[in-house]
Amino acid sequence: QLRRRAGASSYLRRPRLVMKMKVIAHLLLASSLLITDAFSLPSGIGTSRLSSRLPSMAKSSPVPPSSYSSSSSYSSSSNLSNPLYTSQMVSSMPRGGTASASKSVSSLPPTYVLKSSTSSLLHGYDTGVIAGALLYLVPALSLQSSPFTVGLIVTSCTLGAILGSIVTPSYLESKGRVPVLRVSSVMFFLSALLSGYSPTAAYLVLARFLAGIAMGAVSATVPLYVSETSPTAERGRYATVPQLMISSGILMSYFVDLAILLLVGGRWRVMLGMAASPAVIMMLACWRLKESPRWLAMKGRAEEAEDNLRALRKRDDVSVEMAEIKASVAEQKAKAMSSSSSSDSAPLSELLKDKVASRRLFTVVVLQAFQQLSGINAIVYFTPLILREAGVSALTARVVSDPNGASMLSTILAYAPKIPSLFLAGVLMDRMGRKSLLRSFVPMMGASLVTLACAFKLPQGNVVRAGMAVAGVMAYGVAFCLSLGPIPSILSSEVFPPRFRDAGMSTSIFFQWTFNAALTLVFPWVRGRVGTEACLWGFAAMCGACWWFTGAFVEETKGKSLEEIAG
Repeated sequence: QLRRRAGASSYLRRPRLVMKMKVIAHLLLASSLLITDAFSLPSGIGTSRLSSRLPSMAKSSPVPPSSYSSSSSYSSSSNLSNPLYTSQMVSSMPRGGTASASKSVSSLPPTYVLKSSTSSLLHGYDTGVIAGALLYLVPALSLQSSPFTVGLIVTSCTLGAILGSIVTPSYLESKGRVPVLRVSSVMFFLSALLSGYSPTAAYLVLARFLAGIAMGAVSATVPLYVSETSPTAERGRYATVPQLMISSGILMSYFVDLAILLLVGGRWRVMLGMAASPAVIMMLACWRLKESPRWLAMKGRAEEAEDNLRALRKRDDVSVEMAEIKASVAEQKAKAMSSSSSSDSAPLSELLKDKVASRRLFTVVVLQAFQQLSGINAIVYFTPLILREAGVSALTARVVSDPNGASMLSTILAYAPKIPSLFLAGVLMDRMGRKSLLRSFVPMMGASLVTLACAFKLPQGNVVRAGMAVAGVMAYGVAFCLSLGPIPSILSSEVFPPRFRDAGMSTSIFFQWTFNAALTLVFPWVRGRVGTEACLWGFAAMCGACWWFTGAFVEETKGKSLEEIAG
Protein backbone atom coordinates (compact mmCIF):
# COMPACT_ATOMS: atom_id res chain seq x y z
CA GLN A 1 0.00 0.00 0.00
CA LEU A 2 2.83 2.41 0.81
CA ARG A 3 4.41 1.73 -2.59
CA ARG A 4 1.10 2.32 -4.32
CA ARG A 5 0.58 5.61 -2.48
CA ALA A 6 4.09 6.74 -3.27
CA GLY A 7 3.66 5.83 -6.93
CA ALA A 8 0.34 7.64 -7.13
CA SER A 9 1.71 10.80 -5.51
CA SER A 10 4.71 10.90 -7.84
CA TYR A 11 2.38 10.31 -10.80
CA LEU A 12 0.19 13.24 -9.77
CA ARG A 13 3.26 15.47 -9.71
CA ARG A 14 3.95 14.86 -13.38
CA PRO A 15 3.61 18.11 -15.31
CA ARG A 16 1.74 16.50 -18.20
CA LEU A 17 -1.00 15.13 -15.93
CA VAL A 18 -1.34 18.47 -14.15
CA MET A 19 -1.73 20.14 -17.53
CA LYS A 20 -4.44 17.64 -18.48
CA MET A 21 -6.33 18.22 -15.24
CA LYS A 22 -6.17 21.99 -15.79
CA VAL A 23 -7.59 21.56 -19.29
CA ILE A 24 -10.54 19.56 -17.92
CA ALA A 25 -11.15 22.13 -15.17
CA HIS A 26 -11.11 25.04 -17.63
CA LEU A 27 -13.46 23.23 -20.02
CA LEU A 28 -15.93 22.51 -17.20
CA LEU A 29 -15.75 26.11 -15.97
CA ALA A 30 -16.23 27.55 -19.46
CA SER A 31 -19.23 25.33 -20.20
CA SER A 32 -20.85 26.13 -16.85
CA LEU A 33 -20.46 29.87 -17.48
CA LEU A 34 -21.97 29.48 -20.96
CA ILE A 35 -24.94 27.60 -19.56
CA THR A 36 -25.47 30.04 -16.68
CA ASP A 37 -25.35 33.10 -18.91
CA ALA A 38 -27.47 31.47 -21.60
CA PHE A 39 -30.17 30.65 -19.06
CA SER A 40 -30.20 34.31 -18.14
CA LEU A 41 -30.32 35.81 -21.63
CA PRO A 42 -34.07 35.57 -22.22
CA SER A 43 -34.95 37.80 -19.29
CA GLY A 44 -31.73 39.09 -17.84
CA ILE A 45 -31.31 37.23 -14.56
CA GLY A 46 -27.62 36.82 -13.99
CA THR A 47 -26.60 39.09 -16.86
CA SER A 48 -25.20 41.63 -14.45
CA ARG A 49 -22.04 39.52 -14.59
CA LEU A 50 -22.09 39.74 -18.36
CA SER A 51 -22.55 43.51 -18.31
CA SER A 52 -19.80 43.87 -15.73
CA ARG A 53 -17.46 42.12 -18.16
CA LEU A 54 -18.48 44.57 -20.89
CA PRO A 55 -18.84 47.93 -19.09
CA SER A 56 -18.38 50.02 -22.20
CA MET A 57 -21.25 48.27 -23.93
CA ALA A 58 -23.46 48.61 -20.88
CA LYS A 59 -22.88 52.35 -20.77
CA SER A 60 -23.88 52.71 -24.40
CA SER A 61 -27.26 51.07 -23.80
CA PRO A 62 -29.60 53.68 -22.32
CA VAL A 63 -32.56 52.47 -20.30
CA PRO A 64 -35.80 54.43 -20.82
CA PRO A 65 -37.62 54.98 -17.52
CA SER A 66 -40.97 54.13 -19.09
CA SER A 67 -39.92 50.52 -19.53
CA TYR A 68 -39.82 49.87 -15.78
CA SER A 69 -43.54 49.23 -15.71
CA SER A 70 -44.16 45.99 -13.85
CA SER A 71 -47.11 45.18 -16.08
CA SER A 72 -44.91 44.55 -19.12
CA SER A 73 -44.13 40.87 -19.70
CA TYR A 74 -41.31 39.05 -21.38
CA SER A 75 -43.43 37.95 -24.31
CA SER A 76 -44.59 41.48 -25.14
CA SER A 77 -41.48 43.54 -24.42
CA SER A 78 -38.95 43.64 -27.20
CA ASN A 79 -36.50 45.57 -25.01
CA LEU A 80 -36.01 42.53 -22.81
CA SER A 81 -34.28 40.72 -25.66
CA ASN A 82 -31.25 42.92 -24.94
CA PRO A 83 -29.36 41.30 -22.02
CA LEU A 84 -27.48 44.50 -21.17
CA TYR A 85 -30.73 46.44 -21.04
CA THR A 86 -32.30 43.81 -18.81
CA SER A 87 -29.36 43.64 -16.43
CA GLN A 88 -29.61 47.41 -15.85
CA MET A 89 -33.35 47.13 -15.32
CA VAL A 90 -32.96 44.30 -12.80
CA SER A 91 -30.14 46.03 -10.95
CA SER A 92 -32.15 49.28 -10.75
CA MET A 93 -35.23 47.59 -9.28
CA PRO A 94 -35.58 47.54 -5.48
CA ARG A 95 -34.69 44.29 -3.79
CA GLY A 96 -37.68 42.07 -3.29
CA GLY A 97 -39.68 43.87 -5.99
CA THR A 98 -43.31 43.31 -6.80
CA ALA A 99 -44.63 39.92 -7.68
CA SER A 100 -45.49 40.97 -11.19
CA ALA A 101 -42.04 42.29 -11.77
CA SER A 102 -40.48 39.10 -10.53
CA LYS A 103 -42.65 37.12 -12.90
CA SER A 104 -41.64 39.28 -15.82
CA VAL A 105 -37.95 38.54 -15.28
CA SER A 106 -38.28 34.81 -14.61
CA SER A 107 -35.98 33.09 -17.08
CA LEU A 108 -35.70 29.51 -15.89
CA PRO A 109 -38.35 27.09 -17.14
CA PRO A 110 -40.85 25.88 -14.51
CA THR A 111 -39.79 23.04 -12.25
CA TYR A 112 -42.22 20.61 -13.88
CA VAL A 113 -40.48 21.14 -17.25
CA LEU A 114 -37.01 20.65 -15.74
CA LYS A 115 -38.04 17.60 -13.71
CA SER A 116 -39.65 15.82 -16.65
CA SER A 117 -36.67 16.67 -18.86
CA THR A 118 -34.11 14.99 -16.58
CA SER A 119 -34.98 11.79 -18.45
CA SER A 120 -33.77 13.47 -21.65
CA LEU A 121 -30.42 14.08 -19.90
CA LEU A 122 -30.02 10.32 -19.52
CA HIS A 123 -31.16 9.86 -23.10
CA GLY A 124 -28.30 12.12 -24.20
CA TYR A 125 -25.71 10.52 -21.92
CA ASP A 126 -26.45 7.00 -23.15
CA THR A 127 -26.37 8.27 -26.74
CA GLY A 128 -23.01 10.04 -26.49
CA VAL A 129 -21.02 7.94 -24.03
CA ILE A 130 -20.57 5.08 -26.48
CA ALA A 131 -18.53 7.35 -28.78
CA GLY A 132 -15.62 7.50 -26.35
CA ALA A 133 -16.13 4.00 -24.94
CA LEU A 134 -15.79 2.48 -28.42
CA LEU A 135 -12.17 3.61 -28.57
CA TYR A 136 -11.35 1.19 -25.74
CA LEU A 137 -14.03 -1.51 -25.49
CA VAL A 138 -13.28 -2.78 -29.02
CA PRO A 139 -9.69 -3.85 -28.17
CA ALA A 140 -10.67 -4.83 -24.62
CA LEU A 141 -13.32 -7.28 -25.85
CA SER A 142 -11.23 -8.34 -28.91
CA LEU A 143 -13.78 -7.05 -31.40
CA GLN A 144 -11.35 -5.68 -34.00
CA SER A 145 -12.38 -8.40 -36.46
CA SER A 146 -16.10 -8.29 -35.55
CA PRO A 147 -17.55 -5.10 -37.07
CA PHE A 148 -21.08 -6.52 -36.88
CA THR A 149 -20.79 -6.96 -33.11
CA VAL A 150 -19.49 -3.40 -32.76
CA GLY A 151 -22.40 -2.13 -34.84
CA LEU A 152 -24.80 -4.17 -32.71
CA ILE A 153 -23.42 -2.65 -29.49
CA VAL A 154 -23.96 0.85 -30.87
CA THR A 155 -27.35 0.08 -32.42
CA SER A 156 -28.81 -2.02 -29.60
CA CYS A 157 -29.81 1.16 -27.81
CA THR A 158 -31.66 2.33 -30.91
CA LEU A 159 -33.36 -1.04 -31.43
CA GLY A 160 -34.56 -0.93 -27.84
CA ALA A 161 -35.89 2.58 -28.43
CA ILE A 162 -37.95 1.30 -31.38
CA LEU A 163 -39.55 -1.29 -29.09
CA GLY A 164 -40.08 1.37 -26.42
CA SER A 165 -41.87 3.66 -28.87
CA ILE A 166 -44.15 0.77 -29.92
CA VAL A 167 -45.28 -0.27 -26.42
CA THR A 168 -45.47 3.23 -24.93
CA PRO A 169 -48.76 4.52 -26.51
CA SER A 170 -51.00 2.06 -24.64
CA TYR A 171 -49.38 2.99 -21.32
CA LEU A 172 -49.59 6.71 -22.07
CA GLU A 173 -53.31 6.33 -22.74
CA SER A 174 -54.13 4.07 -19.79
CA LYS A 175 -51.62 5.01 -17.07
CA GLY A 176 -50.71 8.60 -17.90
CA ARG A 177 -47.50 10.47 -18.65
CA VAL A 178 -45.82 10.51 -15.21
CA PRO A 179 -45.93 6.74 -14.48
CA VAL A 180 -44.16 6.08 -17.79
CA LEU A 181 -41.36 8.46 -16.74
CA ARG A 182 -41.04 6.77 -13.34
CA VAL A 183 -40.72 3.30 -14.83
CA SER A 184 -38.21 4.61 -17.36
CA SER A 185 -36.00 5.99 -14.59
CA VAL A 186 -35.76 2.52 -13.02
CA MET A 187 -34.85 1.01 -16.40
CA PHE A 188 -32.12 3.61 -16.92
CA PHE A 189 -30.67 2.78 -13.48
CA LEU A 190 -30.64 -0.98 -14.06
CA SER A 191 -29.09 -0.49 -17.49
CA ALA A 192 -26.28 1.63 -16.03
CA LEU A 193 -25.45 -1.03 -13.42
CA LEU A 194 -25.42 -3.79 -16.04
CA SER A 195 -23.27 -1.70 -18.41
CA GLY A 196 -20.73 -1.08 -15.66
CA TYR A 197 -20.53 -4.82 -15.03
CA SER A 198 -20.64 -6.24 -18.62
CA PRO A 199 -17.95 -8.94 -18.85
CA THR A 200 -18.81 -9.74 -22.48
CA ALA A 201 -20.31 -8.02 -25.52
CA ALA A 202 -23.59 -9.91 -25.00
CA TYR A 203 -24.10 -8.31 -21.57
CA LEU A 204 -23.33 -4.91 -23.06
CA VAL A 205 -25.85 -5.37 -25.88
CA LEU A 206 -28.51 -6.38 -23.34
CA ALA A 207 -27.74 -3.41 -21.08
CA ARG A 208 -27.93 -0.90 -23.93
CA PHE A 209 -31.10 -2.52 -25.28
CA LEU A 210 -32.72 -1.97 -21.86
CA ALA A 211 -31.60 1.66 -21.88
CA GLY A 212 -32.99 1.97 -25.40
CA ILE A 213 -36.46 0.88 -24.29
CA ALA A 214 -36.40 3.66 -21.70
CA MET A 215 -35.11 6.13 -24.30
CA GLY A 216 -37.96 5.26 -26.66
CA ALA A 217 -40.48 5.73 -23.87
CA VAL A 218 -39.18 9.12 -22.74
CA SER A 219 -38.78 10.33 -26.33
CA ALA A 220 -42.52 9.90 -26.81
CA THR A 221 -43.53 11.05 -23.32
CA VAL A 222 -41.44 14.12 -22.45
CA PRO A 223 -42.29 16.33 -25.48
CA LEU A 224 -45.94 15.35 -25.06
CA TYR A 225 -45.94 16.18 -21.34
CA VAL A 226 -44.15 19.51 -21.82
CA SER A 227 -46.46 20.50 -24.67
CA GLU A 228 -49.61 19.65 -22.69
CA THR A 229 -48.53 21.43 -19.51
CA SER A 230 -46.90 24.59 -20.92
CA PRO A 231 -48.67 27.95 -21.44
CA THR A 232 -49.41 28.76 -25.08
CA ALA A 233 -47.20 31.88 -25.17
CA GLU A 234 -44.11 29.97 -23.95
CA ARG A 235 -44.77 26.46 -25.24
CA GLY A 236 -42.12 26.73 -27.95
CA ARG A 237 -39.46 27.92 -25.50
CA TYR A 238 -40.22 25.21 -22.96
CA ALA A 239 -40.48 22.54 -25.66
CA THR A 240 -36.78 23.06 -26.49
CA VAL A 241 -35.74 22.07 -22.95
CA PRO A 242 -35.84 18.28 -23.64
CA GLN A 243 -33.54 18.76 -26.64
CA LEU A 244 -31.31 20.97 -24.46
CA MET A 245 -31.12 18.18 -21.90
CA ILE A 246 -30.29 15.61 -24.59
CA SER A 247 -27.45 17.77 -25.88
CA SER A 248 -26.28 18.48 -22.32
CA GLY A 249 -26.26 14.74 -21.62
CA ILE A 250 -24.18 14.08 -24.74
CA LEU A 251 -21.72 16.83 -23.78
CA MET A 252 -21.57 15.50 -20.22
CA SER A 253 -20.75 12.03 -21.55
CA TYR A 254 -17.90 13.48 -23.63
CA PHE A 255 -16.50 15.23 -20.53
CA VAL A 256 -16.74 11.98 -18.56
CA ASP A 257 -15.05 10.04 -21.37
CA LEU A 258 -12.20 12.56 -21.60
CA ALA A 259 -11.75 12.83 -17.83
CA ILE A 260 -11.59 9.06 -17.38
CA LEU A 261 -9.28 8.75 -20.39
CA LEU A 262 -6.80 11.32 -19.04
CA LEU A 263 -6.92 10.45 -15.35
CA VAL A 264 -7.32 6.68 -15.10
CA GLY A 265 -6.98 5.42 -18.67
CA GLY A 266 -9.60 3.89 -20.94
CA ARG A 267 -11.91 2.46 -18.26
CA TRP A 268 -14.91 2.06 -20.57
CA ARG A 269 -17.03 0.27 -17.94
CA VAL A 270 -16.71 3.30 -15.67
CA MET A 271 -17.78 5.55 -18.56
CA LEU A 272 -20.95 3.52 -19.11
CA GLY A 273 -21.70 2.90 -15.42
CA MET A 274 -21.59 6.60 -14.54
CA ALA A 275 -25.14 6.87 -15.94
CA ALA A 276 -26.41 5.46 -12.63
CA SER A 277 -26.00 8.86 -10.91
CA PRO A 278 -28.31 10.89 -13.18
CA ALA A 279 -30.74 7.93 -13.15
CA VAL A 280 -31.13 8.36 -9.38
CA ILE A 281 -31.71 12.09 -9.90
CA MET A 282 -34.41 11.27 -12.46
CA MET A 283 -36.14 8.92 -10.01
CA LEU A 284 -36.30 11.64 -7.37
CA ALA A 285 -37.40 14.31 -9.87
CA CYS A 286 -40.30 12.26 -11.25
CA TRP A 287 -41.52 11.06 -7.85
CA ARG A 288 -43.77 14.08 -7.14
CA LEU A 289 -44.30 15.29 -10.69
CA LYS A 290 -47.85 16.47 -11.44
CA GLU A 291 -49.83 14.59 -14.06
CA SER A 292 -50.86 16.36 -17.28
CA PRO A 293 -54.18 18.23 -16.78
CA ARG A 294 -55.20 17.47 -20.36
CA TRP A 295 -54.77 13.73 -19.83
CA LEU A 296 -56.74 13.91 -16.58
CA ALA A 297 -59.52 15.81 -18.35
CA MET A 298 -59.61 13.16 -21.09
CA LYS A 299 -60.13 10.57 -18.33
CA GLY A 300 -63.06 12.49 -16.79
CA ARG A 301 -61.07 13.62 -13.73
CA ALA A 302 -61.89 17.31 -14.19
CA GLU A 303 -61.43 18.37 -10.55
CA GLU A 304 -58.00 16.76 -10.32
CA ALA A 305 -57.10 18.29 -13.68
CA GLU A 306 -58.03 21.76 -12.43
CA ASP A 307 -56.06 21.25 -9.21
CA ASN A 308 -52.99 20.18 -11.17
CA LEU A 309 -53.37 23.13 -13.54
CA ARG A 310 -53.47 25.52 -10.55
CA ALA A 311 -50.32 23.89 -9.15
CA LEU A 312 -48.52 24.09 -12.50
CA ARG A 313 -49.51 27.72 -13.15
CA LYS A 314 -49.05 28.71 -9.47
CA ARG A 315 -52.27 30.76 -9.44
CA ASP A 316 -55.87 30.13 -8.40
CA ASP A 317 -57.71 31.48 -11.44
CA VAL A 318 -57.28 29.01 -14.33
CA SER A 319 -60.93 29.02 -15.38
CA VAL A 320 -60.32 30.30 -18.93
CA GLU A 321 -57.64 27.74 -19.76
CA MET A 322 -59.60 24.95 -18.07
CA ALA A 323 -62.72 25.85 -20.07
CA GLU A 324 -60.73 25.55 -23.32
CA ILE A 325 -59.40 22.14 -22.26
CA LYS A 326 -62.89 20.88 -21.30
CA ALA A 327 -64.40 22.13 -24.58
CA SER A 328 -61.67 20.42 -26.60
CA VAL A 329 -62.08 17.18 -24.66
CA ALA A 330 -65.87 17.26 -25.14
CA GLU A 331 -65.45 17.79 -28.89
CA GLN A 332 -62.97 14.94 -29.20
CA LYS A 333 -65.20 12.59 -27.17
CA ALA A 334 -68.13 13.44 -29.46
CA LYS A 335 -65.98 12.50 -32.45
CA ALA A 336 -64.96 9.28 -30.71
CA MET A 337 -68.61 8.36 -30.10
CA SER A 338 -69.48 9.07 -33.74
CA SER A 339 -66.70 6.72 -34.84
CA SER A 340 -67.80 4.01 -32.33
CA SER A 341 -64.49 4.17 -30.49
CA SER A 342 -64.52 3.01 -26.87
CA SER A 343 -61.21 4.67 -26.00
CA ASP A 344 -60.40 8.31 -25.27
CA SER A 345 -57.33 7.98 -27.50
CA ALA A 346 -57.89 6.70 -31.04
CA PRO A 347 -55.55 4.04 -32.46
CA LEU A 348 -53.30 4.60 -35.45
CA SER A 349 -55.79 2.95 -37.80
CA GLU A 350 -58.36 5.66 -37.08
CA LEU A 351 -55.73 8.40 -37.36
CA LEU A 352 -54.90 7.22 -40.87
CA LYS A 353 -58.58 7.53 -41.87
CA ASP A 354 -58.67 11.21 -40.86
CA LYS A 355 -57.42 13.33 -43.77
CA VAL A 356 -56.04 16.21 -41.69
CA ALA A 357 -54.38 14.02 -39.06
CA SER A 358 -52.89 11.62 -41.65
CA ARG A 359 -51.45 14.54 -43.64
CA ARG A 360 -49.86 15.94 -40.48
CA LEU A 361 -48.50 12.51 -39.60
CA PHE A 362 -46.89 12.31 -43.03
CA THR A 363 -45.28 15.72 -42.48
CA VAL A 364 -43.75 14.94 -39.09
CA VAL A 365 -42.57 11.46 -40.16
CA VAL A 366 -40.76 12.93 -43.17
CA LEU A 367 -39.18 15.57 -40.90
CA GLN A 368 -38.01 12.79 -38.57
CA ALA A 369 -36.50 11.04 -41.61
CA PHE A 370 -34.67 14.20 -42.66
CA GLN A 371 -33.42 14.65 -39.08
CA GLN A 372 -31.59 11.33 -39.36
CA LEU A 373 -30.73 11.42 -43.09
CA SER A 374 -29.00 14.77 -42.55
CA GLY A 375 -26.42 12.75 -40.61
CA ILE A 376 -26.89 13.85 -37.00
CA ASN A 377 -26.46 10.50 -35.29
CA ALA A 378 -23.74 9.39 -37.68
CA ILE A 379 -21.92 12.55 -36.53
CA VAL A 380 -22.74 12.06 -32.81
CA TYR A 381 -21.81 8.37 -32.63
CA PHE A 382 -18.69 8.62 -34.77
CA THR A 383 -17.42 12.20 -34.20
CA PRO A 384 -14.24 11.04 -32.41
CA LEU A 385 -13.48 8.61 -35.25
CA ILE A 386 -14.22 11.23 -37.94
CA LEU A 387 -12.08 13.88 -36.24
CA ARG A 388 -9.27 11.40 -35.65
CA GLU A 389 -9.38 10.59 -39.36
CA ALA A 390 -9.25 14.34 -40.07
CA GLY A 391 -6.01 14.58 -38.08
CA VAL A 392 -7.12 16.84 -35.21
CA SER A 393 -4.07 15.81 -33.18
CA ALA A 394 -2.27 18.51 -35.17
CA LEU A 395 -4.38 21.09 -33.28
CA THR A 396 -4.04 19.64 -29.77
CA ALA A 397 -0.48 18.29 -29.81
CA ARG A 398 0.67 20.65 -27.04
CA VAL A 399 -2.11 19.53 -24.68
CA VAL A 400 -2.94 15.93 -25.63
CA SER A 401 -0.61 13.96 -27.87
CA ASP A 402 -2.56 10.69 -27.81
CA PRO A 403 -4.79 10.48 -30.95
CA ASN A 404 -7.76 9.16 -28.93
CA GLY A 405 -7.44 11.92 -26.35
CA ALA A 406 -7.02 14.52 -29.07
CA SER A 407 -10.17 13.35 -30.85
CA MET A 408 -12.23 13.42 -27.60
CA LEU A 409 -10.94 16.91 -26.68
CA SER A 410 -11.77 18.18 -30.18
CA THR A 411 -15.19 16.54 -29.97
CA ILE A 412 -15.95 18.47 -26.78
CA LEU A 413 -14.76 21.76 -28.29
CA ALA A 414 -16.87 21.15 -31.40
CA TYR A 415 -19.94 20.10 -29.42
CA ALA A 416 -19.94 22.72 -26.63
CA PRO A 417 -21.56 25.55 -28.70
CA LYS A 418 -24.70 23.42 -29.10
CA ILE A 419 -25.71 24.15 -25.51
CA PRO A 420 -26.03 27.97 -25.75
CA SER A 421 -27.52 27.58 -29.25
CA LEU A 422 -30.38 25.59 -27.75
CA PHE A 423 -31.11 28.45 -25.35
CA LEU A 424 -31.22 30.70 -28.39
CA ALA A 425 -33.60 28.24 -30.04
CA GLY A 426 -35.87 28.51 -27.01
CA VAL A 427 -36.02 32.29 -27.46
CA LEU A 428 -36.52 32.17 -31.24
CA MET A 429 -39.04 29.33 -31.27
CA ASP A 430 -41.95 31.59 -30.27
CA ARG A 431 -40.61 34.63 -32.15
CA MET A 432 -39.59 33.33 -35.57
CA GLY A 433 -41.72 30.19 -35.47
CA ARG A 434 -40.97 26.56 -36.25
CA LYS A 435 -41.18 26.77 -40.04
CA SER A 436 -39.02 29.91 -40.28
CA LEU A 437 -36.28 28.33 -38.16
CA LEU A 438 -36.20 25.27 -40.41
CA ARG A 439 -36.03 27.37 -43.55
CA SER A 440 -33.27 29.56 -42.09
CA PHE A 441 -30.90 27.03 -40.49
CA VAL A 442 -31.24 23.79 -42.48
CA PRO A 443 -29.20 25.42 -45.30
CA MET A 444 -26.54 26.22 -42.70
CA MET A 445 -26.42 22.52 -41.81
CA GLY A 446 -25.81 21.70 -45.46
CA ALA A 447 -23.07 24.32 -45.78
CA SER A 448 -21.35 22.95 -42.66
CA LEU A 449 -21.36 19.43 -44.06
CA VAL A 450 -19.87 20.73 -47.32
CA THR A 451 -17.10 22.43 -45.30
CA LEU A 452 -16.40 19.19 -43.44
CA ALA A 453 -16.32 17.24 -46.71
CA CYS A 454 -13.93 19.74 -48.30
CA ALA A 455 -11.59 19.35 -45.31
CA PHE A 456 -10.96 15.73 -46.32
CA LYS A 457 -9.59 16.89 -49.68
CA LEU A 458 -6.60 18.47 -47.92
CA PRO A 459 -3.50 16.40 -47.05
CA GLN A 460 -3.38 14.47 -43.76
CA GLY A 461 -1.62 16.27 -40.89
CA ASN A 462 -2.50 19.70 -42.27
CA VAL A 463 -3.57 22.15 -39.55
CA VAL A 464 -6.07 23.78 -41.94
CA ARG A 465 -7.65 20.38 -42.58
CA ALA A 466 -8.05 19.78 -38.84
CA GLY A 467 -9.39 23.29 -38.23
CA MET A 468 -11.95 23.02 -41.04
CA ALA A 469 -13.12 19.67 -39.66
CA VAL A 470 -13.67 21.01 -36.13
CA ALA A 471 -15.34 24.18 -37.46
CA GLY A 472 -17.61 22.14 -39.72
CA VAL A 473 -18.77 19.86 -36.90
CA MET A 474 -19.25 22.90 -34.63
CA ALA A 475 -21.35 24.89 -37.13
CA TYR A 476 -23.35 21.79 -38.05
CA GLY A 477 -24.26 21.18 -34.39
CA VAL A 478 -25.34 24.79 -33.83
CA ALA A 479 -27.53 24.83 -36.95
CA PHE A 480 -29.03 21.45 -36.03
CA CYS A 481 -30.02 22.71 -32.57
CA LEU A 482 -31.80 25.67 -34.15
CA SER A 483 -33.75 23.57 -36.65
CA LEU A 484 -33.99 19.80 -37.11
CA GLY A 485 -32.92 19.04 -33.53
CA PRO A 486 -35.97 20.10 -31.52
CA ILE A 487 -38.60 21.00 -34.14
CA PRO A 488 -39.75 17.56 -35.45
CA SER A 489 -40.61 16.40 -31.92
CA ILE A 490 -42.15 19.78 -31.03
CA LEU A 491 -44.43 19.68 -34.07
CA SER A 492 -45.28 16.03 -33.33
CA SER A 493 -46.51 17.02 -29.87
CA GLU A 494 -48.53 19.99 -31.21
CA VAL A 495 -50.25 19.20 -34.50
CA PHE A 496 -52.51 16.28 -33.57
CA PRO A 497 -55.99 16.58 -31.98
CA PRO A 498 -56.17 15.18 -28.40
CA ARG A 499 -57.65 11.82 -29.37
CA PHE A 500 -54.90 11.25 -31.96
CA ARG A 501 -52.07 12.77 -29.93
CA ASP A 502 -50.76 9.60 -28.25
CA ALA A 503 -50.81 7.55 -31.47
CA GLY A 504 -49.42 10.39 -33.60
CA MET A 505 -46.58 11.26 -31.22
CA SER A 506 -45.57 7.63 -30.68
CA THR A 507 -45.66 6.86 -34.42
CA SER A 508 -43.47 9.86 -35.10
CA ILE A 509 -40.95 8.76 -32.46
CA PHE A 510 -41.09 5.17 -33.78
CA PHE A 511 -39.99 6.34 -37.22
CA GLN A 512 -37.36 8.62 -35.69
CA TRP A 513 -35.71 5.66 -33.97
CA THR A 514 -36.20 3.41 -36.99
CA PHE A 515 -34.37 5.84 -39.26
CA ASN A 516 -31.76 6.27 -36.51
CA ALA A 517 -31.16 2.51 -36.31
CA ALA A 518 -31.01 2.09 -40.08
CA LEU A 519 -28.51 4.91 -40.52
CA THR A 520 -26.36 3.78 -37.59
CA LEU A 521 -26.17 0.24 -38.97
CA VAL A 522 -25.51 1.29 -42.55
CA PHE A 523 -23.15 4.24 -42.00
CA PRO A 524 -20.02 2.26 -40.96
CA TRP A 525 -20.45 -0.06 -43.95
CA VAL A 526 -21.10 2.77 -46.44
CA ARG A 527 -18.24 4.81 -44.96
CA GLY A 528 -15.93 1.85 -45.47
CA ARG A 529 -17.04 1.43 -49.09
CA VAL A 530 -17.24 5.02 -50.40
CA GLY A 531 -15.36 7.02 -47.74
CA THR A 532 -16.33 9.68 -45.21
CA GLU A 533 -16.26 12.49 -47.76
CA ALA A 534 -18.91 10.92 -50.01
CA CYS A 535 -21.17 10.28 -47.00
CA LEU A 536 -20.93 13.95 -45.99
CA TRP A 537 -21.92 15.10 -49.50
CA GLY A 538 -24.95 12.80 -49.31
CA PHE A 539 -25.99 14.27 -45.95
CA ALA A 540 -25.67 17.79 -47.41
CA ALA A 541 -27.98 16.82 -50.30
CA MET A 542 -30.59 15.64 -47.78
CA CYS A 543 -30.45 19.08 -46.12
CA GLY A 544 -31.35 20.66 -49.48
CA ALA A 545 -34.30 18.30 -49.89
CA CYS A 546 -35.47 19.10 -46.34
CA TRP A 547 -35.39 22.84 -47.08
CA TRP A 548 -37.72 22.33 -50.07
CA PHE A 549 -40.05 19.99 -48.14
CA THR A 550 -40.40 22.48 -45.27
CA GLY A 551 -41.56 25.23 -47.60
CA ALA A 552 -44.07 22.94 -49.31
CA PHE A 553 -45.63 20.98 -46.44
CA VAL A 554 -44.84 22.26 -42.92
CA GLU A 555 -47.52 24.34 -41.15
CA GLU A 556 -46.68 27.08 -38.64
CA THR A 557 -47.91 26.55 -35.04
CA LYS A 558 -46.34 29.63 -33.42
CA GLY A 559 -48.67 31.51 -31.03
CA LYS A 560 -51.54 29.00 -31.28
CA SER A 561 -52.98 26.95 -28.44
CA LEU A 562 -53.17 23.18 -28.83
CA GLU A 563 -56.94 23.51 -29.15
CA GLU A 564 -56.59 26.06 -31.98
CA ILE A 565 -54.08 23.85 -33.82
CA ALA A 566 -56.41 20.84 -33.47
CA GLY A 567 -59.11 22.84 -35.26
